[in-house]
Amino acid sequence: MRERRGLRIVSAVAIFLTAVALQRACTLAWGRTSATDTVRYELSVVGLSRLSGMDNTARTDCRWWPRYGDAALCGPSTTAAPAHRTLRFAYPMLQVAMWLAVVSLLLQALRVPRPPPLQALVPATTAALVILAIVYVDRGARVGLAALEGLPMAFDAAGYRFAVAAAVLSAGSALLLLLSFSRDQPSGADVDA
Repeated sequence: MRERRGLRIVSAVAIFLTAVALQRACTLAWGRTSATDTVRYELSVVGLSRLSGMDNTARTDCRWWPRYGDAALCGPSTTAAPAHRTLRFAYPMLQVAMWLAVVSLLLQALRVPRPPPLQALVPATTAALVILAIVYVDRGARVGLAALEGLPMAFDAAGYRFAVAAAVLSAGSALLLLLSFSRDQPSGADVDA
């Protein structure tokens, strides 16, 4: 009984941390690349920034969520318009995943729905959405944006790390829930005794 409760508590903490990590992943840069010694690009799930000058003080932004700034900077590659569309789709996916994490936390606290595997389905769906968004951003940045065409993108920024952490935490939450539910089922030895 105590072990089940402990697993559920750790699962709830993991899904809470997932929601926090997703909020940060939506607001921070995911990757960086340099075109020249004086021009650098920063990519996030909401847009692209070009930093110019030796001290990177001249900043040009474009955003697709919400749309503003230099539209040419966010322009699609001539050969990969579908990759550009999927890149733009990553932010809404992460927002849905973040709110699913919040819903999952509430469901875990209230212990609903009663069929145990359904409770684990919400954090598992959250993990799947985050993983898909990571793939979309990776592919979209490499081939979908004209400004980044041919440039090696390094996904080493904080936003990307938060997204990876969110995927791991939400998958871990789902697994912990399933483990806690399997502890609820009596084993064959307990039934026969």
